[in-house]
Amino acid sequence: MTADKPLNLLEGLAPIVGLRIRESRTEKGMSQKDLVGERFSKSYISSIERGKITPSLKALEYIAKRLGISVAYLLTGMHPGQNNSNSASLGLHEEEESPARWDLMITEARILREQHRYEPARALLTSKIRVRQLGVEQLKHYHFILAQLYIDLDDSTQALPELEAARDLAEKTADGELLARVRQLTGAVYMLQGKPVLAIEQLRGALQAIEAGVIKDFHFKLAVYSNLGILHHQHSDEGEAVAMYREALQVAEESSNPEKLANLYWNLAASYRENGNLAQARQYAVKSLALYESLADLRMLTQLRAGFGVIMLEARQFEEAEVQFLLALKLAEEQSNAEALVTANMYLTDLYLEQGQLDKACRHSDAMSVYLNVADPLVRGQAYGSRGSLLTATGDNDGAIYNFEQAVQLIEKTPAKELLSKVYFRYARTLSAKGEAVRAAEMFERAYRQLGRPGLVADR
Repeated sequence: MTADKPLNLLEGLAPIVGLRIRESRTEKGMSQKDLVGERFSKSYISSIERGKITPSLKALEYIAKRLGISVAYLLTGMHPGQNNSNSASLGLHEEEESPARWDLMITEARILREQHRYEPARALLTSKIRVRQLGVEQLKHYHFILAQLYIDLDDSTQALPELEAARDLAEKTADGELLARVRQLTGAVYMLQGKPVLAIEQLRGALQAIEAGVIKDFHFKLAVYSNLGILHHQHSDEGEAVAMYREALQVAEESSNPEKLANLYWNLAASYRENGNLAQARQYAVKSLALYESLADLRMLTQLRAGFGVIMLEARQFEEAEVQFLLALKLAEEQSNAEALVTANMYLTDLYLEQGQLDKACRHSDAMSVYLNVADPLVRGQAYGSRGSLLTATGDNDGAIYNFEQAVQLIEKTPAKELLSKVYFRYARTLSAKGEAVRAAEMFERAYRQLGRPGLVADR
C-alpha cells in the first residue's frame, strides 16, 4: 500500500525518527511485518527505519499506536508529561531558537490539528513560535496551517489575512501546489461568508491547478469540483453546476468512496431538479439513497428522503412524495433528531396543504412547531413560511401575517434569496386577501427584487 504525503517540514529529522521507531519495535520484540500489519509494505517501514524517507502524518500516527507510544516521542524523544529539558536528544534546548525547533513546532501544530485539538494547535503557533525568525518555507506553512485552524474554530474573518500571507509567499517561491491549496481554502471561506462571486474566482484558480496537473490529490479535487457545483447551482447556472458535479462524481467513483459518491449523486439530483429535469433528478436521487442505505448513515439518509420527497412534490407525484416524507419522519423519530423532525413535518404540511387535506396539514404543522426553537435560522424561516401558508388557507390571515413576518426576519439573514422571494409572494397574497393593497404591493416588489427582476406588480 502506498503512503500518504510525507511531512515535508521533518525531512531533516527522518534519521532520528527512524531510529526511535526501530528501537521501540525491537524493545517490544516486534518484527517489521508485525509493526505494519497489512497497512504498509515491509520495504516502506524498512526505508523509514533507515532514515531514507519521512513517514506521512497518518503513517506516523499508525506506527506510534502500534508501538504503544506517542507521536510526540517519535518526534522529540519525550513522552507525554516529560520535562522539555530532555529535548537534548534532538539536539534542541527549550531556549534554543533554531530552524529545527520551529520546524518541530509547526509539525506539532499540524499533528494537533489532525487530532482535532484546534485550540492547543492555534495557541502553539501564536504563542510559542517567534514568527520573525521563521524562514520563507516555514513561514508560508505557518500561515496556511494557522488559517486552517481559524476555519476549524469558526473564525473565517481571522483566517483570511493568514491565507493572504500564505498566498503571497507561495507566489514569491513559485509554490504552485500551496498556492492552489490557498485558493481552494479561500474559496471555501468566501462560501461561508456568503460571497459567491469571490468564492468562484478563487476556486477557478484552484481548478486551473487541477487541469494543469499541479495537484492530483483526491480530497482537493473533490472539494474544488463539489464547491464549484454548489456555487453554480446557487446562481442557477445549472449547466455548469452539472458539469462540475460530473467531474466530482468521476473523482469519487475512481476513489470508490461510497459516502462521498452518495453525496455527489444527491447534489447532481438537486441540480437536475432546479433545471426542471425531474426524471434525471429522480434517477440520481435513487442512486444516492441506495448508497446511503448501504452505509447505514441515518442522519444523511433522513435528509435525502426529505429532499427526494421535495422532488416528487414538485413533480406532483403526491403519493411517492408522501412515502418519502413519512420515511424521513420515521428516521428522524428513531434518531430523536429535532431539526429533522421540523423538516419532515414541514414538508408533510406543505404536501397535505397542496392536496387540500387541511386536518393532516394542521396536525403536522403543530408537530413541527414543538421542535422549532432548536432548528437553525434557515429551517425555522422555512417552517414559519409553511405555517403562514397553512393559516392563510384556514382563513387566519392575522396569524399568517405574523408567521410570514417571522419567516422574513430569519431568511433575510441568509443567502437564500429564492426562498425569501417565495415567502414574500405568499405574504403579499395574504395581505391582498386581507385588503391591505399597499403593503401587498410592497411585498410583491420585494419578491421580485430578490429574483433580480423589475417590480412588475401592478396587475397582481
